[in-house]
Amino acid sequence: MTALADVDRVEVLTRGVVADGKAFGNVGPYEWVRGRLYLTEEAAAVENQTIVDIKLAPRDGQGRVHFATDFMLMRPLDPTRGNGRLLYEVPNRGNVGALSYFNSATGGNIPVTAEQAGTGFLMEQGYAVLWTGWTWDVPPGGDRLRADLPIASEGGKPITGLVNGEITVTQATSTAKHTGLASLGYEPARLDDPEAKLTVRDSAFGTRNPIARERWSFGRRVEGRVVYDPSLITLEGGFKPGQIYTVTYAARGPHVAGLGLAGIRDALLFFRHEKADRYGNPNPILETGGELPKAVLAFGHSQSARVLITMIAQGLAADGRGRLAFDGALLSGAGAGKGSFNYRFAQSSRHFSPDVELDFPTDWFPFTTAQETDPVTNASASLLDKATAANAVPRMIFVNSATEYWARGASLIHAAVDGSADIAADRRARVYLVAGANHIPASGGDRGDFAHCRNPLDHRPVLRAMLMHLDGWVTLKKDPPPSIVPTLADGTLGKLSAYNEAMPKFSALRLPSKLLEPPRLDFGPQFADGLATIVPPKIAAKAFTALVPLPDTDGLDRGGIRMPELVAPLGTYTGWNLQNAATGAPERIARWSGSFVPFARNENERLATADTRASIAERYPKRDAYIEAYAAATLALAKQELIVGSDINGMIDRAGAFYDKIMARDPASEACEF
Repeated sequence: MTALADVDRVEVLTRGVVADGKAFGNVGPYEWVRGRLYLTEEAAAVENQTIVDIKLAPRDGQGRVHFATDFMLMRPLDPTRGNGRLLYEVPNRGNVGALSYFNSATGGNIPVTAEQAGTGFLMEQGYAVLWTGWTWDVPPGGDRLRADLPIASEGGKPITGLVNGEITVTQATSTAKHTGLASLGYEPARLDDPEAKLTVRDSAFGTRNPIARERWSFGRRVEGRVVYDPSLITLEGGFKPGQIYTVTYAARGPHVAGLGLAGIRDALLFFRHEKADRYGNPNPILETGGELPKAVLAFGHSQSARVLITMIAQGLAADGRGRLAFDGALLSGAGAGKGSFNYRFAQSSRHFSPDVELDFPTDWFPFTTAQETDPVTNASASLLDKATAANAVPRMIFVNSATEYWARGASLIHAAVDGSADIAADRRARVYLVAGANHIPASGGDRGDFAHCRNPLDHRPVLRAMLMHLDGWVTLKKDPPPSIVPTLADGTLGKLSAYNEAMPKFSALRLPSKLLEPPRLDFGPQFADGLATIVPPKIAAKAFTALVPLPDTDGLDRGGIRMPELVAPLGTYTGWNLQNAATGAPERIARWSGSFVPFARNENERLATADTRASIAERYPKRDAYIEAYAAATLALAKQELIVGSDINGMIDRAGAFYDKIMARDPASEACEF
């Protein structure tokens, strides 16, 4: 059976002009529109059979499941001046990110002001841009985009099951959140459940030691008593920095989380193909005329990219007629991950130990777009198996920062799971590393809880270029550049031991002793059907082998796309950082933050710190020499079409300002005022 229904009704709730009505290049002013989409899914449809518990969701007399989601559309006021493409972004925990990644915008989920619209890059290109809610566990407020997903039940009776969460703190506290980043989480089925467990361990694979039930409760302490709050736990004696606490309890009423992914699929098919909903309300793209999109491009960063990868891997990126929801996907900062988006009691924003990702049981094998065999389980698969069987494979561009190699197993996208060989991407995919870059671009600043200054490298110019390549690949059949990643064959990819051996040694740098190596997990015999019966999971077998980009004598990644900051450097940029001693776990690697350690300004400062790296003065006799070297590297990158031409001048100007800050810095200061 093929689904006959998707978006039943569109409800527009509010609208306004973008950036106070500013005209963007030849495209002119933009409008934003917010509203609700009311969707239905055929529970028996072939393309919906991978949605866990869909047949246990409430259904109408025709066997259809109903749910609703928020949406926001940004489109040219004059649709005839747009480029005919719809760019879709998966919201990250309900939040808009594309305007930051492509437009360098700041603040807010509705682009009302000029700052919230940023440079206008997407608007000047003429894209219509769409966001839809997809997850139930995002809290309301803040203009976040949410989805109202139905709750599964069996025979009219509530379903119960175990869920778990973890707590790590960097400062001692009596109360801590266990449900993760911007997550509502599941309430315990019983507030005083004596079977609920809280354990503590010293490390990710350490022994879980139980904490007496009478010592902890769900809630926060207010005026000497604990007030119930299902997302918080209050512990007698408090949570200690560096320890890993795990809570496990019975919850009731699982949301059918996989419907959120189907909702993305069907919303995009509606905006792409339908002029009106079933009640005659117009497709918001066509409200003032124009035509339906000629192509749909999808973008996601971090969690949002993992959503798109999961959709592709689980066959949810196309409908039963083989129509792709998106023709191409730009997948940024996902590493080798997929995510907790489609199983019973899934919670998309769960937060677990940074040492081992136990919260993402569908994150791991298969990893690559080519067929690969896991030598431990003998399973053979690729990310594209289901999409290929349906003859519905989108074009894919994977872009990872160096951080994803350290904290999310990114090498597994292009290297064997035992680290023995390189694996080429499918012809419909490209894979790129931005060498030395941080998970979140331009997120440098103070040290926070880390040993080193956070990495300030801004690799958004590469993302803008890759969006243009994806567009050209989809609409003009123009191939993007070949994949650019570190490899075993050329000696730019290797194990942690090889990395530490090659790194320069100097007093300001503390090297990592470990990285995230994804474990093989056992969630019980029913997990193939989306039901976890071993919670938390057991470690089933040896971890997959994660490799990292190997460094040069300056500590800079040798493989991948090297930004001008690495070709004409002022310091060492890494994809990893370490927590400081005050956190109680100084060996723990950061989940999202890399490091930046500036070079000494001159030879005397270098000798005083026993720094083996050449000083700035030894590299660039004067400021003009640095700017010349940086500009040459920028132009070379543009010539390779790895950045767009419009970024060149801004990058050079920012490099000059960065040089001035480095040269004005007191070398004795630990401040990170870059």
